[in-house]
Parts: sequence; C-alpha cells; structure tokens
Amino acid sequence: MSIMSRAILLGMLFTWCRTGVAAGEEISPASGWTEDFADLTAFQRNWSQYGFLADGRDDKHPHGRAVSGKEVRPDWWQVIDGALRGRNFPEEFHPAGITRKISGNDVRVSFRFRFSAGGMAGITVRGPNPIVERDFHVAVLHIRPTSITAADNTVLHPKDSPEATALAKQGGWNRKFFYAKTDKIEIAPEEWHDLSLELRGKELTAFVDGRKVLD
Repeated sequence: MSIMSRAILLGMLFTWCRTGVAAGEEISPASGWTEDFADLTAFQRNWSQYGFLADGRDDKHPHGRAVSGKEVRPDWWQVIDGALRGRNFPEEFHPAGITRKISGNDVRVSFRFRFSAGGMAGITVRGPNPIVERDFHVAVLHIRPTSITAADNTVLHPKDSPEATALAKQGGWNRKFFYAKTDKIEIAPEEWHDLSLELRGKELTAFVDGRKVLD
C-alpha cells in the first residue's frame, strides 16, 4: 500500500490506522491511493483530527482534555497551498494528531515533508490488539533535524485485569513507550524531503531522500 502526500509537520503526529484483514477478505480500495490535499472535500471526508486541550489538564489527565471532531482547534491542522500543515502550541503537553484509516497487514507510505529548525514529525501505524485495546501502536517513527527514531510500546496489564482497572482510575496509560532504535542523520529544516516507511508485521524500514535510515 502507498500513500503519497505533501505535509508540513511541526511537532505533530501524522497517523495511519491499520485494520486487520481476514484470510480471503478483499482489501479495501482505500488501502492504496494517492492523496491530494488540494481537494479539501476529500481531506475532510477521509481524515480525522484529535488532540489534547490544555484547559482540561489535571492530575488524572496530564496531557489535557482529549478532543476530536468539532472540538479540535482549527489551527492544529490546515491545508495551505495544497500542503497539509500541522502545528502545536507552547501551552499544550501532547501534540495533536490526524488519522486516516486503511486496510491490510503490510504497509508502505511515501510522502514529502518539511519542518522548522525546532520542529519534529511523528508517524504512527496503529492496528487491533485484543490484549489491551481496539487500536494499538504497531510502529512509531519520530523525525528530527538530527535524528530519526523508531519507537515501540509494550502492554503493562491485560485490559480486563484488576491492575489495568486501577491504572485507568488513576488516569494512567496501560502501556509503556520506549525508543527502540535511533539513527543519526542530518535533515535540513525548511526544505522538502522524501520519506518512505515500510512495515511488514512489526518489522520497520524507513528511507529519507532515498537513503535507508532504519532497518
């Protein structure tokens, strides 16, 4: 599957949800396409935004109040001159994200991106995990001007266990994130770059401007 897009990513999460496909099941046509962010109607139909508002931050919600749909900030994600631009703001403790659902077990996404000198891009592929929750992080990629990192996560407790219930009451997440591998690489800010991500199962490979950077 391939996704072609132009994106300006400034400290944002750029997410694809991967849904399981049973043996013999026909893969949705949406699993392979070229994205044209100049088509605002298609963008609003296919992409869903979410984020955390700082006004709802407390001990139980350390990232803030989770919002989606009409509650999101309109300046988190905007289509400008045919490019998708994402921003987050100093008072926010978690970057906003944008999601497009696709189908299939293996994923290839290709797009162009650029960021400011202090920016970063986050790309996540999610899929079903019956142990912890419906949608779970399968692969995570963080891109900065001096490095590219593959992140992973592990389940702390089965979702129906007493430990998971107690953790939810405390406002905690039933998973632990960690950086699995980092490659040092120079990615010039304020310039367009090409990125391709290939995911087979949980095996992740990434290319920046044609150079393999993670394997």
